[in-house]
Amino acid sequence: MDPMAKAFEEAKKNPKMRKKLKVKAAFSMLLFVMFLGVIFITVGTAIASKNGSFLGMTQLDFLKLRARYGIVMMFLIIIHLLMNRSIMKKELEMLFG
Repeated sequence: MDPMAKAFEEAKKNPKMRKKLKVKAAFSMLLFVMFLGVIFITVGTAIASKNGSFLGMTQLDFLKLRARYGIVMMFLIIIHLLMNRSIMKKELEMLFG
């Protein structure tokens, strides 16, 4: 069995850990959906730069949207890293230690 799968199975049995895992899972799903938005905006910007517009939006409109979306993504990524700092610390110890 995969070590991470085993750890998750053990955590599911603990109500406190299960709640924490649900919050992390919901946040990870939000981050994934927002990432799909980044892909859409990037493709829209590329198409609008060649054709003049895409879905009624000009390249400038997409660039403005991209700038706002980028700020939101930065905050989401920072929150994600803070929520998973203990896992990240263990991974860095494995990598460099």
